[in-house]
Amino acid sequence: MNVIIVGGGIIGTSTAYFLAKNKVSVTVLERDPTYTNASFGRSCGGFRHQFLQEENILLGMYGSQFVKQFSDTVQYTSNGYLMLFNEEQKAEQMVAVMTQGRCNAGSNSIDGSLIQDMFPWINPEGLAIATYTNTNVEGWLDPYSLHTEFKKQAIDYGAKFIKQDVKHLDEVSSDIIIVTAGCWTKELLPDIPIEPQKHTVFNIKCPTHMPDMPLTADFTTGIYWRPEGHGYIVGSPNGRFNQEDLEPDWNDFESEVWPAMAMRAPMFEELKLENAWAGYYDTNVLDNNAVVGKHPSKDNVYLASGFTGRGLMESPGIGRGLMELITTGEYQSIDLTCFDPGRVLNKEKRLEPYVI
Repeated sequence: MNVIIVGGGIIGTSTAYFLAKNKVSVTVLERDPTYTNASFGRSCGGFRHQFLQEENILLGMYGSQFVKQFSDTVQYTSNGYLMLFNEEQKAEQMVAVMTQGRCNAGSNSIDGSLIQDMFPWINPEGLAIATYTNTNVEGWLDPYSLHTEFKKQAIDYGAKFIKQDVKHLDEVSSDIIIVTAGCWTKELLPDIPIEPQKHTVFNIKCPTHMPDMPLTADFTTGIYWRPEGHGYIVGSPNGRFNQEDLEPDWNDFESEVWPAMAMRAPMFEELKLENAWAGYYDTNVLDNNAVVGKHPSKDNVYLASGFTGRGLMESPGIGRGLMELITTGEYQSIDLTCFDPGRVLNKEKRLEPYVI
């Protein structure tokens, strides 16, 4: 069996690793081997278990477990996640907490009135519930280090990586074709509703530095932040479609990001904006959930896209899952049939609301 993967980002390279490790002949075609605009390299590097949908929980759990085998080359910062919700969001989050509990995801919940007892730097105003991990299971890493490890090992197992800009799938001939083109998926598969959504991340410095702080996601405002070096990075709540470039949306900082940070964590009333960058989410505009599996109208075409900011953390589980599906005809580890492309073509929504 010969497999060609179109797109050499984190999903394509993970898939190449798992297929090559299982003695499948794999060639990866990538138009930009520098990965300058690739989504994985412009992410915040997060790995978490806290989701609403069970499959995303399980993929997150596998991902954070998997990367620890590369501890010599991929440094994992296991500060955990702290996620904050208001009264309107509480009921849905309680459902998520129950599902995470069934999966042994390691998350805990705490009433809004008690948040300051555990996290004294948080202003609990307007918070009904918080969920968090404190057992070194969630955290973040350098995205390029994981991609480099996947690629190195895939090559060691026999995979080939070739620079090639594929404009149409009829340019490619192989037993199996896998499209892992991220936010550029529609260039090859126009029927799949994946759109590039630009997100901006700011680098800041603050007189109060807490290197052990968890990645904190405030779903009441849509912002998140975490320690980075001697400062912090913070994500804008605004995702924008139809953006022609990756120039950061600088105005977001003064108008929305800084006020929301200072309100939720008063230590950020005094800070300095250092820099910023922007990247694309490969957004499934139907429901923010992944699209993974065999294309229903193309005999030999598979795809994996639409991760909406979760591609890095889910890449180990997606790569393994595609390998299982292609080599055995079905998923063996995590059942990913809920992400089947036929679902989005039939407009069957399965919402994952926790996008940061």
